[in-house]
Amino acid sequence: MIEFFKDFAGESKRVVWPNQQELFKMTFNVIVLSTIVALIILAMDFALSEVMLLLQGLI
Repeated sequence: MIEFFKDFAGESKRVVWPNQQELFKMTFNVIVLSTIVALIILAMDFALSEVMLLLQGLI
């Protein structure tokens, strides 16, 4: 178990962490893409709800 934490600490030192500009850019990309996906899901939910209401009206 101790060996695992030694290896973990060694690997953590080799990680290349993003600078502030890269971090901001990646965070912005995640927020924008998440918003786009949420809007697509919202549109699909609305459309399918309307289709279901139309089908229920036919029965």
